[in-house]
Amino acid sequence: MRSTLISRHFPTLLLALLAVAAWPSSPARAQTAPEISAEIGRLRARLASNSAQEQHCLAGATQPVWTASLATDLKALRDRANQAAAEGKSEEAQRWRELARKAETLEARAAVSARSGAELFQSQQIGLDCLDRFGGEREALRASLELALADPAAYGASLREARENGRAVLQRDLLRLFEQSRALVALWKQAPAGITLGEPALALKVNLDTLRRRHTAALESEPARTQADPVLRAAEALIAAAESAERERMAATRLGAARDDGERRQAMVERSDAGRLARSYAVTAEQLLARRPGPAEVIRTGTSSPGAGGTP
Repeated sequence: MRSTLISRHFPTLLLALLAVAAWPSSPARAQTAPEISAEIGRLRARLASNSAQEQHCLAGATQPVWTASLATDLKALRDRANQAAAEGKSEEAQRWRELARKAETLEARAAVSARSGAELFQSQQIGLDCLDRFGGEREALRASLELALADPAAYGASLREARENGRAVLQRDLLRLFEQSRALVALWKQAPAGITLGEPALALKVNLDTLRRRHTAALESEPARTQADPVLRAAEALIAAAESAERERMAATRLGAARDDGERRQAMVERSDAGRLARSYAVTAEQLLARRPGPAEVIRTGTSSPGAGGTP
């Protein structure tokens, strides 16, 4: 009886054993759910730290602006109090005079802290520098966090590549994108009106998106962003140039089919604006591509791997 049962279910048991034997063991470096959760926590902590540093920087830069505004408000209060003291009854006038004196004292203190127009302009520049200084890291960390939440496997693969290969693969992909962008600039210079959203520009956009996704973790490092930024911005500018050129052609088509002067003028303005933007974007891309990306060793120096904690 037992032998009959065994013989009846033997094929099923054999298949199950083969399946268990063939099932791949978890890779030693696979990103498990707890590990990804830890990475998400790390990214959120770094984003919070980045925001705090940026706000601290901006607070110092905008303090003179607030001080100057306060001095102006206090002067208006002092003038109003003096006027009320002159017009009010004796008891009310006394209180208004006291308020005017306090306002004058506070105004004098604020005036000492206030700065000249040139210094206020400098403060605005410092504020813009604050945004620039922390903006790149904030955008990179936000991109990593979005990918980690939406596709943990993809972010895990990006982390493994950054930790195992350093910046070598990033360097290779940057050079490929650089050469592709240079080729598109050459086409534009041969026929300035011929840049389109056709195959070269669409292929460039696909490769740009792929590079950003594949190297999301690597781009958390400031040295890697510094090296990648000109190539990435050049590719973005070329894509924008192609989109503007497409709008220029569409406006030209509407211009040819315009039925009255109003439609014709609007189409001419749209065509002119789109053409100007297309040329501006293409020139910007050419300037960004004037220098070839350096060797991979340049961006390895002084970097820390993603997940190590702190700002790379």
